[in-house]
Amino acid sequence: MENVILEIGTEEIPAQYMENALKDLNRLAKNYLEESRINYKEIKVYGTPRRLVLFIFHINEKQEDILQKIKGPAYSIAYNKDSQPQKPALKFAQSQRIDVDDLIVEDTEKGKYIFALKSKIGQPTINILSQIFSKIIKSIQFPKSMRWEEKSLRFIRPIRWILALYGKEIIRFNLNGLDSENITYGHRLLSPKKIRISSTQEYFRKIKKNYVIIDPKIRENIIRTDIKKIIKEINGEKIINEKQLKEVIYLVEYPNAILGKYDKKYLELPKDVLTIVMEKHQKYFPVFKNKDELLPLFIVIINNSKEYASKIIEGNENVLRARLEDAKFFYQEDQKIPLEKRVDKLKNVIFRENLGSLFDKTKRLELLCDYIADGLQVEPKVKKDLLRSAHLCKADLVTETVKEFPELQGIMGKEYAVLSGEREEVAEAIFEHYLPRFSGDRLPVTKSGMILGIADKVDTIIGCFVMGLAPTGSQDPYGLRRQSRGKIAIILKNNLEISLKDIIKKSLSLYKESVSVELKIDENEIVSQILSFLKQRLKNIFLEDGIRYDVIDAVLAVDSDGDVIDIKNKIKAIEELYNQPIFRKILNSSNRVLNLSKNNEETEIDQSLLKEKAELNLYHNYESIFPRTKEFIFNTEYKKVFKLLGDLCEPVDEFFDQVLVMDKDNNIRKNRIALIKKIGILFNQVADLSKIVSTKERRE
Repeated sequence: MENVILEIGTEEIPAQYMENALKDLNRLAKNYLEESRINYKEIKVYGTPRRLVLFIFHINEKQEDILQKIKGPAYSIAYNKDSQPQKPALKFAQSQRIDVDDLIVEDTEKGKYIFALKSKIGQPTINILSQIFSKIIKSIQFPKSMRWEEKSLRFIRPIRWILALYGKEIIRFNLNGLDSENITYGHRLLSPKKIRISSTQEYFRKIKKNYVIIDPKIRENIIRTDIKKIIKEINGEKIINEKQLKEVIYLVEYPNAILGKYDKKYLELPKDVLTIVMEKHQKYFPVFKNKDELLPLFIVIINNSKEYASKIIEGNENVLRARLEDAKFFYQEDQKIPLEKRVDKLKNVIFRENLGSLFDKTKRLELLCDYIADGLQVEPKVKKDLLRSAHLCKADLVTETVKEFPELQGIMGKEYAVLSGEREEVAEAIFEHYLPRFSGDRLPVTKSGMILGIADKVDTIIGCFVMGLAPTGSQDPYGLRRQSRGKIAIILKNNLEISLKDIIKKSLSLYKESVSVELKIDENEIVSQILSFLKQRLKNIFLEDGIRYDVIDAVLAVDSDGDVIDIKNKIKAIEELYNQPIFRKILNSSNRVLNLSKNNEETEIDQSLLKEKAELNLYHNYESIFPRTKEFIFNTEYKKVFKLLGDLCEPVDEFFDQVLVMDKDNNIRKNRIALIKKIGILFNQVADLSKIVSTKERRE
């Protein structure tokens, strides 16, 4: 068995696309090989900024042979009553190039049919791979792609070479005018010449010799080890930005870490300003004295030999000095104007087209925060800080520092609020209202930060839906899914008992008042769409927490307000009862009731028509249980609700066993169905129990 290698050589691929591209390469290779009946031992994928590499270990020499069963005409027309083959059978056998006596007959869902059994011999693997590799390259998905020269192929960056080997043999194919070869290239600066590869075994040795570390895991280990070594030598704190590291891995082919320095005077800048400049803009690793303090040092990962380190670090120090000087200037200039005086300038900044300015948004946030605070019965002191935070929360967007470094929004708002003499609680809420900024980010801690964060995210979501900018498929250019998850996470974490529907309606009314927005669809429809969108995010969060999908669906089906905490409490109650015998009994009884009453809307009962003992007993049990379930639901005591429903199961079963529902007397029949309908409504007050998957269904 031979090994196989495919290397797609390109111009530099953006680092943020590399991980998904490699996952796609792996997935496509497995799928196409399986479809082609080609077995192998293992697949590995590697990548650098200039190449995507697929390596297949111990691939079979040819496809698996298969026995094909080809369906022909129905037996009734292929043979006569004496089982003699007729013209259809003879023609089918001839088309399949087999003897008519070799046809077989099998029963199918549509009756008897004739079949031809044919063996298909597998083709040599090298011949199939030439087709597979072309398909793989064309099928790799990127968020953005491009054409180059006069080529019709789209790819993330221009493809400059393709190396494809089966052992020592070249896998020949042409992709958009580019022939596959046994040629690769080393490091762009350290070894730019062509490298001829004579076999798959030789590839890794030669590519490494020419200054390319092909495996991203090895590059990560090299970078991490070098950074830790440098930090240890200067007695720094071992703090490494893991997200930054994951990106830098795909910026270099031959990594080396070197230490640079900057003037101590820049340490007067806020720590976040320094780290953003170094990490986001220069891809450096700041060096920390401790978790709260920086040293005037940085680590840069070069894509070069340390032989040139002194010249490289000098250039990087000059670049960083210029960036920090800009940051220092902006920071000093910004302090000349208090944050309060910047609010009015928000009138000149558009929030979204047709949705007014950031000043309009600020005013909406103040009113929405006031509404939410009243709903949560926030104490006056906290509410005062909240409304002040809402008034100032967007003011830092018109500062020079944030214009230059947008990642500092909120961070500089907090900084400038403190410098302007605002209360610490106000400053903290200005920063926190942007949280969470990404998956895994921390959530707001202060009550003001929570409420302002919810209000801000709701305002953005409503505005986008109103303008027809709701996410579609995988497209979410305004990050509405992330903002929705963030808002729901804040509510769940802090048990905030608020109605999403009420907040949506309030926010929508504020839009109509502030910017006279024209609704393209009915207002109730917009509210319904947004609530459904938010509930889907809530469902995803619960699924990630390991909650059963049917339980989530059952609870969401009867919710109309989007009270996240109430939904959570209902789910918790069902989860705790799910595997208990009483819950199975409740499901069985409710299913009997719901199946018979689902097409009936009548619930008016004439007591005088209740004659049978079992139906009277069921009615009296209902009359006794109903008011108590309402009380328990009002107090969110859902386990007690299910206890009452459990007590109702025996009367329900007796009713169905002893009473003929479909009585010949039309009035009695309608009366009994109405009783069942009432019982069904009672069963479904906490959740739509018909959506709960039974034990039998789960096994199937």
